[in-house]
Amino acid sequence: MVIDAHMHIWNKVHGLVNGEFPVRPLKSGMISIGEEKMLGMPAVFKECQALAEYVVGEFDASGVQAGVVVQEYLDGPQNDYLLSVQRNYPGRFFFHALPNFFNRDEVVSESRNLFERGFRGLKLCGGHLLGKVDLNDEVFFPLWELMESEGYVLAVDFSEGEIQVPQFEIILSKFPHLKVAIGHFGMPNRGGWPGQLNLCHHENVYMECGGIIWLYRSEGYPFTQALETIKKAASEVGYSKLMWGSDWPRTMVDFTYRQSLDFIREDDSIDEFDKELFLGKNAANLYGFKLENTNSPSPLITEG
Repeated sequence: MVIDAHMHIWNKVHGLVNGEFPVRPLKSGMISIGEEKMLGMPAVFKECQALAEYVVGEFDASGVQAGVVVQEYLDGPQNDYLLSVQRNYPGRFFFHALPNFFNRDEVVSESRNLFERGFRGLKLCGGHLLGKVDLNDEVFFPLWELMESEGYVLAVDFSEGEIQVPQFEIILSKFPHLKVAIGHFGMPNRGGWPGQLNLCHHENVYMECGGIIWLYRSEGYPFTQALETIKKAASEVGYSKLMWGSDWPRTMVDFTYRQSLDFIREDDSIDEFDKELFLGKNAANLYGFKLENTNSPSPLITEG
């Protein structure tokens, strides 16, 4: 079983960076952030849409059963689109809603509404909130209490470094059963360790490696340093707390989807039991996937 524990889909990019730089789609994968233009997704995305149909194709070709969709203020909220995907692909995805945490007075009621509409998780974009909103603000406590009692999952991407870790420790001390998935593997080469990694010592806190091939992009496939970082994390918190993720489709401007998976799947230095936990079983347990079948990756024409 393979589950992608960190990926994105969107219908239309309409985001904002640092509260002031609009993110807009151009053509053929190009986006603008303020006045700067860059390739924000594979160029084959002519209308700059990262649709569910595209990643389901990647799933099927690479032998992936399901995906966990997180959101980003960079792309703009995609809540309505994700709910439509949920209806079209039942059981294939777990979706995190994206409320407006900048609106402190309304975010709890907004989140309650999103849960009523069918979401079972929230995304907390810590890096965007840094210096603007404290994660441990008491105004959010009713939200963490609700999520803890209902078993909902909080996906959190922290800023670089460890500056937000003490704030999050306060949340976990008050809501010790809150289910949490830390993104981007805790920013290991951006000053995030040991603080972000150590959060996994809490009972229900996990860490997923979505974006790790971005963090170690300079070394290229098969990402030897990234693999060693994963093993180092496992030696500290155990493979039972770690999950694989691709960060599709942004990381695919550099590497293929299958490469984001195969550098782990084809590595012989991780035993099969730990690899099964990392690649899918942990995510299945955390997000409640009910998957009966597995599928093998498709053979490649270049292998023939």
